[in-house]
Amino acid sequence: MSNIQPLPFRRPTVLDYVETVDDPFDFIVVGGGATGVYVALDAASRGYRTILLERGDFASSTSSRSTKLIHGGVRYMQQGRIRLVRESLRERGYLLNNAPHLVRALPIVVPAYSRWQRLKYTAGVMGYDALSRGHRMGGTRRLGASKVVEAVPGIRKANLRGGAVYLDGQTDDARLALAIAKTAASHGAALLNYADVKSLRTENGRVTGIEAEDLLTGDMIRVTGRAVINATGTYTDQTLKLDSEGGPGLMRWSRGTHLVVDGSILERGHGILVPETSDGRVIYALPWLGATLVGTTDVPVESPDADLTPPAEDVEFLLKEISTYLPETAEMKVISAFTGIRPLVSNSASSSTSKLARSHQIFVSKSGLVTVTGGKWTTARLMAEQAVDRALEVAGLPTAGSATESLRLEGFSRAAGELPGSLLDDPDSLYGENSSAIVELEQRSPELAAPLAQALPYRLSHAVYAVNEEMAQTLEDVLARRTRSLFLNAEASVAAASGVAETIERHCGVEAGWAQNELAKVPDVASGFLASGSTT
Repeated sequence: MSNIQPLPFRRPTVLDYVETVDDPFDFIVVGGGATGVYVALDAASRGYRTILLERGDFASSTSSRSTKLIHGGVRYMQQGRIRLVRESLRERGYLLNNAPHLVRALPIVVPAYSRWQRLKYTAGVMGYDALSRGHRMGGTRRLGASKVVEAVPGIRKANLRGGAVYLDGQTDDARLALAIAKTAASHGAALLNYADVKSLRTENGRVTGIEAEDLLTGDMIRVTGRAVINATGTYTDQTLKLDSEGGPGLMRWSRGTHLVVDGSILERGHGILVPETSDGRVIYALPWLGATLVGTTDVPVESPDADLTPPAEDVEFLLKEISTYLPETAEMKVISAFTGIRPLVSNSASSSTSKLARSHQIFVSKSGLVTVTGGKWTTARLMAEQAVDRALEVAGLPTAGSATESLRLEGFSRAAGELPGSLLDDPDSLYGENSSAIVELEQRSPELAAPLAQALPYRLSHAVYAVNEEMAQTLEDVLARRTRSLFLNAEASVAAASGVAETIERHCGVEAGWAQNELAKVPDVASGFLASGSTT
């Protein structure tokens, strides 16, 4: 380990840095989703020279397509996976402390339509709360029917017997991943998006580095390292095939679709949990950034390359299930929808994906490649800590303990986390202490205070900041992940795209023609956020 300095979170600077490094990196991380960026942060914050390469944008796959919850997993209580729940609730507590601007408490109502349901659901959420021990959020209580209606005025009132309410963590998953990545950079990690690892380099049968293609320039990037960690999520098996040993083929995949409708249905700021769907799972309806997020499905798919266009049958299923509890949703327009592919680990080809817990595995190939896979957003920090510990053993590096349990994430702002309801309707608060930089942009260029679109909660300043300070390279990066515009309202985002692209070209020093090239991609990008076949 050496005295490593913070590294600016700018792609050209990172590329220049990588070219000047003569000594091997301590850690090479392949994959820039939730687990990968946390691995980079864990390694760098221990003092190890670290580089991460992601073939797309940070969190561009599954990690930006979650239900936006940092939680223990109520359904795992039903399945008796108490250890996983307790572990997740502990990790939820760490994130609430380390990123209060990005992870907030959200009250969630569980409605009951019989006395038995009321008793069962109350006991369930009380037990869930109790399992968090020293990381309890509190607020769990039984509700009478009138209190349920007060919290969720649109709830089906016929035969309503009351219910229960509990608190869980809510986040903006893509911005959380970005905060972790930027925190890693502040500890000296080099992070590159759009760098596709094409091969693993070996010497005497041991993995010693990677060769990657810079997808933006076509240049090759060659890096040597003492430890290589595969954190490629759904593409775990494909990355393992680059290893001389090949992969164990333990991955399974499932499709999770969410839909977004108008936020008025949950205007009081409470989410609801549907505890028993027709296929035996749970789904949520949650207030999120002024809209209502409904999901998710759990449908087995054959490949991580499954079509990400939200299928009509998934959208119809979610509308049918949620309208049983929120009748008004049956007539609401689906303003956006999105699908993600979950990486699951299973030794049994016959296991239902809905029955597979989001636990994780770490294994080491004969070449020394360390793979960490499975898991979920809530446990990504723990997965990273364990993967780095294992890689230290494999590489024979001097050991240093993990610091991420109490490491504050970039933008940390206790004040932002205390704003009531701010995660639900005010994206500025998600920037934490960096929100002042957004204000400064607008003061220097007042035209940047204009909204992206009237239907979206973002302004042009957010788009300019994304390119200048957050390594956004494409218009999709800006509209899907630095802002969540495409996730919130696909049609409004398409309508806003031209103005956003032209503003970026004027203010961000991108090459001439950037806007025209990016706008040509918009129809294909937007198709992944339109509800296929929906008539609503």
